[in-house]
Amino acid sequence: MHPHRPPDAKVLFRLTSPALDGEQKRVRSGYRPVYDIRSDYWTSAHHEFLGGNQVVTGEETAAHVWFLTPEVYPHTLWIGRVLTVAEGARPVGTATVVEILNPILERDDA
Repeated sequence: MHPHRPPDAKVLFRLTSPALDGEQKRVRSGYRPVYDIRSDYWTSAHHEFLGGNQVVTGEETAAHVWFLTPEVYPHTLWIGRVLTVAEGARPVGTATVVEILNPILERDDA
């Protein structure tokens, strides 16, 4: 279940990493990795995949994301920004911002 507020952004989520055993990785809606939102700050994000309930290694799909405490890192998103997605310290994918739904996150000069 997603947080009880509107999503913060819509992204194109691409899963690039296989599972630790080398097999194809699969993640489902509700997935909560971390994003490199600032050079000195990573934040957790909840995903709801649009047009399907899962993504596997090598696939890309649209997703709504909810960030943890977006008020802590205002003005950090712009359309086209590519964010690294990780599980702990292990990069597993990317997320390209296609729509900013929470105005506090939109970069001032965007």
